[in-house]
This record gives sequence, structure tokens and C-alpha cells, in this order.
Amino acid sequence: MYEKYYSKHPTTFNLYAYAPPGYELGDYTLDKSHLMGFKTVEGFTDYKNVGFNMVMSGCIATYYGEDWQTSMCKRVMDVVYEAGISKYIVGDQAFYELSCKKDGIIGEGKAFDSEESLDKFVADRIKDYSKHPAFYGIYLKDEPHYYLFKSFGEICRSIKRVCPTAFVYCNLLPLDTLRWMDERYPKGGDLFERRTKYLELFLNETGCDYIMYDDYPFCYNKENKVLYLRCLQNAAEICRDRNIKFSFVAQSFSMKINKQDYYWVPSEREMRYQLNLLLGFGVRELGFFTYFPHGANSTEDFPDDGAMMTSAGEKMQLYYDTQKVIKELWDIIPLVTQFTYNRSAYEVATFDSFLKQLDYAKNEKLDGVESFTTDTEGVLINELFDGKNGRYLYRIINVAEISCDATKDRVQTTTIKFDGKYKKADVFKDGKWRTVDLNGDLCLKLVSGESAYVLPY
Repeated sequence: MYEKYYSKHPTTFNLYAYAPPGYELGDYTLDKSHLMGFKTVEGFTDYKNVGFNMVMSGCIATYYGEDWQTSMCKRVMDVVYEAGISKYIVGDQAFYELSCKKDGIIGEGKAFDSEESLDKFVADRIKDYSKHPAFYGIYLKDEPHYYLFKSFGEICRSIKRVCPTAFVYCNLLPLDTLRWMDERYPKGGDLFERRTKYLELFLNETGCDYIMYDDYPFCYNKENKVLYLRCLQNAAEICRDRNIKFSFVAQSFSMKINKQDYYWVPSEREMRYQLNLLLGFGVRELGFFTYFPHGANSTEDFPDDGAMMTSAGEKMQLYYDTQKVIKELWDIIPLVTQFTYNRSAYEVATFDSFLKQLDYAKNEKLDGVESFTTDTEGVLINELFDGKNGRYLYRIINVAEISCDATKDRVQTTTIKFDGKYKKADVFKDGKWRTVDLNGDLCLKLVSGESAYVLPY
């Protein structure tokens, strides 16, 4: 089945990282002849070699409206394109500032008196960089509160009227406790209803055809990650119901808060677990936070060895681990991207690795699975559906915490009883496909964080 219908299917999948080459916190400057620091063809070639095919510029080359021909923005876009990357998200200070304004930018007493005047401003602002062969889009304020969505919408719709092919990059907030989100989410309803309102309001105001947010599972504060899976389910369901794209920013950093360890750098196994988990929820574009270390603030500190590269340009183990896992993903991406997320279900046998992410996750009935059991810790099954061909795909993953000494090498045996109409299945595990006779049941052995993909027929 896999060979016949999916193995040769062409697909596009954007991969990129925050704090790309050139994120040097002001340590380097531009002279009249060349770019300093890592804003070079060599720097972006290293970046590309991880597996990245898009650049989200961040603050490495913000455009302030200066002369285009001599601007840092043009120089970096030239370098990126020469390195072989043809998708570049521009950071334009004017759009960033407009996206920070509450309750709209059009109307009496606001920045623009009409859509026409806004469109004229947008057309003039983007007239140069939008013609660059590397141009892909423009980004707005990160993690906006709901009361900024009217401004977001007016900006997004104007950019689309002026340049229909431009992508407008908007990274949203995850599901978090009411203590942190009360001001950020719309009022009315419980925490989960308010997060849904937040996402729906963004989509309705902007007309965007995607949901994107960042969330990081490898955290010493276990209570802080209790909503991680429920948040994925929430976004995946909205993307399913609206037939829109799910984009996600994954963890590739460590961080201290008030000098105490808070997030840790994912290991190779943890990176593999994280990305396969996300693919099973229908994520079809992946960002990574971060490539270079991020800048510190009054409470958050990002260690120099807590990213893929040090500030001096030394490749860390995470660089090679991410490179390896991304390469592996391309063995399954052509298949998974032909399916959309449908539902998810889990089963728990023991709690040695805490499994707090399952506390609020939905446990649903899967269409093509009659029942399933596991013998240790927790297993999560995501059901995806190919409406064009009427076929199901199942991603099975051992969700035991990989860093837990009590479970990291323990083999989990999960037995799945599929609908009786299925006689065979193509199973992807350990980088290889095999075809098995089902006879009703399929037995999978997975260590913590390991996954398998099953295509029954």
C-alpha cells in the first residue's frame, strides 16, 4: 500500500529556526564591503545543512525603511539566496510596530483612515524587498494577546491585497494556566474554551489559513507541561475542522529562569520523540527555537551551550542530533503529509515516568481500532485520515519520559486490535517499512519516546 500510493508523492515541508546566523546581539556590524559575523554564505550553508529550507529573520536584518540597495535586509537576503535558500521571512519594523497596537489601525484617530490608505502604505513599504527572489513573507509581533488581533487582521488582509503570494508569519500563544493567560485570552468560559476562542478569533480576524504556536515539553517544572498534549489536540482539531495548516515551533534550547534550570536541551531521542509526536498531530511546518543562543532578559537566561550553535559559531551536539532526525523525518514526511489529523487515544499501565501530559488530554474512540492495550507506562495513538483515498494512518508512540532512569530502556509492548476488515498493514519502524499479516492484532515493542507508523488495509 505504501509503495503503491505514497512512496513517490512529492511534498513541500518548511523547516527553519529562530536566531539564525547573524543573531549576534549587536557584537557585529556592517561595513561598506562585506557582512561581518555569521551573516555569510558559509554561515547560512551550515544552517541549511541541518535541513532548514526557510529563514525567519528575527532581528538579524530588520528593515527600517532605509535605502534598499544598501540595507542590511538586502545584503542578508542576497547571502541567503546564494546559500541556496529561497524562502526568507522579512522583519519590517513598521509592520511589527503596527501589530503591537490595540484594537485596530484603521479609523478615526488611528494610523490609517481607510483600507485604501493602508494598502498604499503597504505597497510602498514592500515594493523593493517583495521583488527579491528569496522573499517569502513578513512577520508580525510574537505571541500576541487577543486584543491585538484586529490590528493583525487589518495588516494581514492589506498585505494579501497588495501581494497575494506573501506569507504573513504570526506565532501564537500555547495553552497555559489561567494565571498566565487570563489577560491574553478572550473572556468567557473555562480555560479550554478561552484558548479555542483565542485561536478562532485570530483566524476570523486575519483570514489566515494556518495556526502556529510554540510550546516546549522538556521542562524541569512538570506541572508547567501538563497541558502540552491537550494544547496539541486543541489546535489540531481546529485545523482539521477548518481544513487549514498546522505549524509549530519545537524546542531546541535550554533556559534558566531566575538563575534556576528550567528547560533542558533535548537529546537525540527526545528530539526524535518531539518531532514524530508533532507529525502525528498534523503539523506540516516546523520551526525550532533556537539555532544560536537567544538573548537574555531580566529573568530568562539562555546558556551559550544551550542551542545548536554557540555564540562563537561552534556546532554543539544538538546541531548534529537535529540534522540526523530531520533527515530521518524525510522517510515519513511524504506519507504523513497526505493525511490529516482525526483523533487520538491513549492507554496507561504504570506511572513510573509521571506521564503528567496525559492528565488533561482527550481519550477518544478511533475509527479503525477496536481496542488496544499496553503493558507499561503510557502509549498514545493518533489517527490520521486520507480523505482522497479513504485510508487511515496510525502513529503509535511510547510517551514515557525519556529522561526518567526508571523507564528509558524499558521496552513497552502494545497490542492493537484493528477493525476486522483490515487483513494487512504496512509498518514503519526503525527507518524501515515492512508488511505484516494482521489477523486482527498487531504487536509493537517500543522504548520510551519511540514511535511507529501503521497503514492498515
